[in-house]
Amino acid sequence: MQGYGFKLISVAALLIISVWQLFPTLQNSLNNRDLAAMDEAQRAAYLEEHGDDIQATSEEALKLGLDLQGGMHVTLEVGTGALLRELAGTRADDTFDAALAVATEQAETSNEDFVTLFSNAVEAERPGTRLARYFRNTAAEITARSENDDVEAYLRTEVEEALVRAEEIIRQRIDRFGVTEPLIQRQGSSRIVVELPGVDDETRVRDLLKGTAKLTFHLTPPTAEIQQAAAQIFAYYQNEAEEAGTDTTATADSDSTAVADADTAAAVDLSDITAGADAADAAETNPLVGKLQLVQVDPSSNSPIVGQVVESDTAEVARLLADPGAARLIPPGVRFLFTAGPDAGVDVNGEGVYYVVAVNERIELDGEVITDAGPDFDPYTNAPMVSLTMDGAGGSRWSQITGANRGKPVVIVLDDLVYTFPTINERIPNGRTQISGQFSLQEVNDIVTVLKSGALPAPVTIVEEQTVGPSLGAASIKAGTRALLVGFVLVCIFMVIYYRSAGLIANVALLLNVLFIFGVLASFGATLTLPGMAGILLTIGMAVDANVLIFERIREEMASGKTMKAAVEGGFAKALSAIADANVTTFLIGVILFSFGVGPIQGFAVTLMAGILTSLFTALVVTRLLIDYLVTERGMNVAFG
Repeated sequence: MQGYGFKLISVAALLIISVWQLFPTLQNSLNNRDLAAMDEAQRAAYLEEHGDDIQATSEEALKLGLDLQGGMHVTLEVGTGALLRELAGTRADDTFDAALAVATEQAETSNEDFVTLFSNAVEAERPGTRLARYFRNTAAEITARSENDDVEAYLRTEVEEALVRAEEIIRQRIDRFGVTEPLIQRQGSSRIVVELPGVDDETRVRDLLKGTAKLTFHLTPPTAEIQQAAAQIFAYYQNEAEEAGTDTTATADSDSTAVADADTAAAVDLSDITAGADAADAAETNPLVGKLQLVQVDPSSNSPIVGQVVESDTAEVARLLADPGAARLIPPGVRFLFTAGPDAGVDVNGEGVYYVVAVNERIELDGEVITDAGPDFDPYTNAPMVSLTMDGAGGSRWSQITGANRGKPVVIVLDDLVYTFPTINERIPNGRTQISGQFSLQEVNDIVTVLKSGALPAPVTIVEEQTVGPSLGAASIKAGTRALLVGFVLVCIFMVIYYRSAGLIANVALLLNVLFIFGVLASFGATLTLPGMAGILLTIGMAVDANVLIFERIREEMASGKTMKAAVEGGFAKALSAIADANVTTFLIGVILFSFGVGPIQGFAVTLMAGILTSLFTALVVTRLLIDYLVTERGMNVAFG
């Protein structure tokens, strides 16, 4: 085959590389089949001996997308509004709150970025307002006289940095979660798309992704103050119920009396409301009765517990405590928070019991001082817990806090949930502490993961979630494979019937084309998805189209009286422009889809682009090589229909 050396070497090299890249995929498939056929004991023994090799082969195999192997697809939205509120801090006023609410509502339907929407909303609420009044920052050179354009630029920078930081933190959490080949990427100006193949624990993933990991340490108000506030809140709802049941045309004086009665409710005996034969009647008139069970303790006990709530009532009690009329009765600088989980030692009719705990709003210490976190076990109960290590400044402050508050509780809060509130027995000088509670080892590991990854710069919410089960993924593989085989066979039959021996040559090139596509995907570590398989089927059609164009031009050349060799030469030359035009245009569309699409769209784009490149190669190189060999070297007359 003199003169065809370069083409032959190119085809052989690509064939060898493709087979080499696809070998781990074949080996991985055989490994999975063998493991599935073993019982539990055999599988454990086999993995003990060959686990490293199996893992290495699995990592090198062609990756399958969520739709083919199952898993979760989650779209997260970073709370830009919450970030702006945090940047404004105590400078936020009614105008700020109203503008933020308007911007949040508009963001759901507008293409404008959140900062622009907020700036426009502030101008609409109070024309001429300088944004600098809310966002003065010496480090960023934002002063009271800064123009709104400068402040907007500063805010956009903060939002962008928050999104980048959130993406990195989520990536670190997922990496520690142990997911193989996760996909984490930005979408738009405030969203992050996460794909987790093979994951089936949806609740754990949600908690891991959404948790802001804001760790804070708080002291507590006096127990007597907590009890007085609780009594006032109960009295407030009692008065509300009584007034609602009397004259609905009552004047403002009645409301004032109700609040005044609540404010002076320190002497109310709550047992008169919640005990005895009147309990049922009280529950009908006071929504807190029967839901928030107050804990009666000695006022001098330093207990931070307000009361206990069964799991099914936590949402309702949280709503009642957040009511503006009730919230104003909570002492200034104090917050009522729920415990993170139920008390393992207490239940009511089979339901878990949560506690409402009073904490001072002032943060004595935050998670920024934590240098390390790890799982540990309580030396007395052997229960799992989280061990924390602080930096020098944090350790010094922790020593001061524990030294000055012996006998008092310190509340450890993570993402506004109380995890533990131990009583300080002595000063802790070494900057170490523990988060204990009713944790499983998995929960401890998840807390360690979010703490070590760091706190998210702004809250994130899940705006879209899709879960694909493994069985559905297996069905998708079968359906996709069947579609590929049927399409391939039908095309091959058509080519042989219509183009005869030239059709056989095209089929050989088509077979190599499919092999090359999978080889390219494996080489670049691409993920094969169900839309990707559709892309492969489409490129099979495009490869056939290229061969059809070539064969038709050759037939035209032969009809004009040219020899077989000259007809082949002229046919390839005349078909080249049409083939290039169609394939280059489609390739550019694939680039656009890959650049702006996410998830399944990107999977389709990847296989489409890979298929176009291999289709061009097989049509212009492989087909030409085979025809030239048969015509020139063997002297055969190839039939083109």
